[in-house]
Amino acid sequence: MELHIQSEFDCVYSINGEFYERADSLTMSEYDVVYVTVFPLKHTLLPYTVKLNGAENVKTELAHGLRLSPDHYLLTLAPRYVIVYGNASNVAPPQSGRISRLFSLIKSGDVGAAYAMLSADLRAEIDKNTLSDFFSEYEKIAECNWESGGKFYLIDKNGAAKLHSYSLKDEFIDDISECD
Repeated sequence: MELHIQSEFDCVYSINGEFYERADSLTMSEYDVVYVTVFPLKHTLLPYTVKLNGAENVKTELAHGLRLSPDHYLLTLAPRYVIVYGNASNVAPPQSGRISRLFSLIKSGDVGAAYAMLSADLRAEIDKNTLSDFFSEYEKIAECNWESGGKFYLIDKNGAAKLHSYSLKDEFIDDISECD
């Protein structure tokens, strides 16, 4: 099984005692116990450790681990600040990819801006309500940065993940579909 670690900040990792600058695709057994210590490269952030018990889902204020498929496990890490001003679980992670920006806009209620990210052909086929309804049952998105081809997982409130793909046309999202 591949372990994919994504963090919202620049850092290095110690995984079971070995250092990694990037950890977007590591091999592990689904029964392994894995200790991931994150060392932020910014002086205002604190290091911390997450224990993974095989392929079990993890949900803490700073770490969310989810088995996306039989072959992929995603661990998302949030920054740990020296001073805490609020509940870290309410802070949305910065989204960098096009499909993540679309998802964030829809979830924040800016469906108009999200709709503007679609190609003219796709806008001709669907309206704003259809776009919003497509994402309504999902709470999170995880882009497959470890793969090419515009693939991403949509994750519902129960932690179930469904693999999707998208394509671009002239820098606009032209198609979104569920993968088999």
